[in-house]
Amino acid sequence: MKNFYLQEQNGVITLKCRAFDAIPGLRHGFSTRHGGVSEGYLASMSFSYQKENEEIVDENFRRFSAANGLPFDSLVLTHQTHTAHVVTVDESYKNQGRHRKLRETDGLVTAAPGLGLVCFTADCVPLLLADPHARVVAAVHAGWRGTVQGIAAEAVAQMVAAGAEEKEILVAIGPSIGPCCFEVGPEVQREFTRRFGEELPAVPSHREGHTMVDLWQANRLVLQQCGVAENHIFTSEICTFCNNKDYYSHRYTNGMRGSLIGAIAMEEK
Repeated sequence: MKNFYLQEQNGVITLKCRAFDAIPGLRHGFSTRHGGVSEGYLASMSFSYQKENEEIVDENFRRFSAANGLPFDSLVLTHQTHTAHVVTVDESYKNQGRHRKLRETDGLVTAAPGLGLVCFTADCVPLLLADPHARVVAAVHAGWRGTVQGIAAEAVAQMVAAGAEEKEILVAIGPSIGPCCFEVGPEVQREFTRRFGEELPAVPSHREGHTMVDLWQANRLVLQQCGVAENHIFTSEICTFCNNKDYYSHRYTNGMRGSLIGAIAMEEK
């Protein structure tokens, strides 16, 4: 975790990427389970509007935003459905509260300062992307389906369309299920083999017919294939399954869990 660190602000614990801290005006963070007002199995910093009262989730967003300099009243959220669909949003989304009307969307891109982009995870891979010169940012939810479909490459393509350059883009890969714990059956393994071939070899698990998949490396491969420099990709290497006390894990809890977020914004000039 050398490229990342934990920050505590008024009880809110956030995972941060050092390379992103070096970009003037960039605000970002990956949430942990700590610092919110959720209770029970959702305790305490959950962001799932489907599982809790809206006021509770809004308060968690308020606390996380305050701790990380994010624009609470200009956050764009989506209804994620494990697609490779990415949407570029503009200034019209500002001051709309926690905008939640984008459906079947798993990635967001913007060149608009003062607009916060959010992705939700609880084992899937959260990707935050930024071009420090063009000041274009993205937030992406990459489940295994989105990873195989190349959602990271689609996000890069839309960032380039908004003025970014592939060689300038920095990527932070946040907490998610690691290669130590992501076991899949033969149907899923075939999808990864079809997409990545020998670049992502199958690793046998202890269960016959099952394999272990490295979602971190798979997304790094997608990013490198579309022109992002290898040394511009930073991986937290935090497995949510192994570290379920600090991060929600869908697999560890069989779905009895809250939602984490990755969030990013460029400040207004």
